[in-house]
Amino acid sequence: MKYVYLILVITFFSCKPDKAFTETEQKEFEKMAQAYQSIYMEGGENLDEILAGIDKSIQMWENGKIWTYDDMVKFGPHLPKKTVIENYDEQKLLERDLGYDFVSILYINTKGDTLRETTSRIWKNSDKKWQIVYMSNLINKAD
Repeated sequence: MKYVYLILVITFFSCKPDKAFTETEQKEFEKMAQAYQSIYMEGGENLDEILAGIDKSIQMWENGKIWTYDDMVKFGPHLPKKTVIENYDEQKLLERDLGYDFVSILYINTKGDTLRETTSRIWKNSDKKWQIVYMSNLINKAD
């Protein structure tokens, strides 16, 4: 009978899908996505780091407009630094090499307007490098 349990344990671990991830990998993904968001909030001065986190075939929507990687290269130097008042974020690994990131911030822009920016991103890890492959961004004036 003791061998039956051993066989069950071996079978369980050998059938574990390759896409499964550990708690440590989840924490590392959270840390990476939060660090990217911090760099992004600092604005265009970090353009090289921002672009390094974006896949060249990204599908990105911002306030109903489709953006490409080349659009980000052109607009990137003009990304404003954001003075954040409120922040909510959540990161979830979906598979070992696929993650979801949601961020909602309330910030003051350079004109003194208070804005709400809500962003959702799908990240893909290939060659040990995380990059955004899908992104949706909505920016509205806060009431």
